Amino acid sequence: MGFFRPTNAEIHLDALRHNYHEVVKLLPPSVRIMGMVKADAYGHGAVQTSKVLADLGVASLGVATVEEGLELRESAITAPILVLGGLMGVGSAAAGMMIGANLTPVVHSEDVLGFMEATSHAAGKITGVHLKIDTGMTRLGVMPGSLPHFLNKLKECKSLRLDGVMTHLADASDEGYTSYQQGLFKSCVHQVEEIMGPVPIWHIANSVAIMKEEYLTGATAGEHWVRPGLILYGGNVTSATGKKVTFKPVMMLKSKVVMIKSVPEGTKISYGCTFETKRASRIGVVPIGYADGYPWALSNKAEVLVNGKRVPVVGRVTMDMTMIDLTDTHESHIGDEVVLMGVQNGNRITVEEISSWAGTIPYEIFCGISKRMPRVYLGQ
Repeated sequence: MGFFRPTNAEIHLDALRHNYHEVVKLLPPSVRIMGMVKADAYGHGAVQTSKVLADLGVASLGVATVEEGLELRESAITAPILVLGGLMGVGSAAAGMMIGANLTPVVHSEDVLGFMEATSHAAGKITGVHLKIDTGMTRLGVMPGSLPHFLNKLKECKSLRLDGVMTHLADASDEGYTSYQQGLFKSCVHQVEEIMGPVPIWHIANSVAIMKEEYLTGATAGEHWVRPGLILYGGNVTSATGKKVTFKPVMMLKSKVVMIKSVPEGTKISYGCTFETKRASRIGVVPIGYADGYPWALSNKAEVLVNGKRVPVVGRVTMDMTMIDLTDTHESHIGDEVVLMGVQNGNRITVEEISSWAGTIPYEIFCGISKRMPRVYLGQ
């Protein structure tokens, strides 16, 4: 089926490749990359981005759920896939699907070991797992005090193999808390090695931690991974680190002006009549709304690009349409391109600006771009 409205998310895969190589430049040769493609690759399209990352030689792909891993396997992606959410409380059904599709689960508690061991044994397999230790995120993971008991239970499982150990930083920009988490993790590393012996893989670092070079774990054996997410897709974390690295935005949001209305002073715009013109105005209608992932919170706050100039969003963003004030761009016409995120004629609207206007974070903007928004892939 074709596209019948002029609104899409352009995904620039060459920018993704560029960002990957920028991450590589930051790392010692011994450190490998797990590309984070959970949440549909932060809204960029997990299948297409995973194919690019696999071709680039990532150590693994990171997803949150079994379903996300199965989508990649069904698209003939053979690279290792780590399921960060593990069984998600589902038990043997999830374990069976995971093992059958050769997905690597992260284990967070003793409860899942029985399901994984029984399912793997029945399949005649030895299943590699990664252990997550909760060092201060207080989300998923084995608490350090419970680690010896957990490890001894894991050691009893003859059909499971400990391939990796990880933790997650709660705020990598907070040096004090990160130092605390790293110290706690290093103490856990020694416990793991004493009970389980050498472990092949260790990983701790997200995008900010990579930029701050906080990715080594203190393990005496095995290789280290890092888990870049936002920086792979061009998100700016350099302000938190002070490093000058050039990451290129991978996604652009584009549409067109489909109607222009000339209205007098005092005209109310959109639901709730929250905007009223202060002069005779030219109001453009753009076919994108919060059902596409362009947030309602941008109402009367955001700016877009038309003919290389910034123009304001006026009135409330609606489900399918957004209105913009074209009064000061007299050269604008129906059919003109509108860039809601990205570059036009050298001017730029960034995801950081959009998230600031909306009172949220860049991750939510990316992940919120809905399935109804067509993705157009360039540079395949």
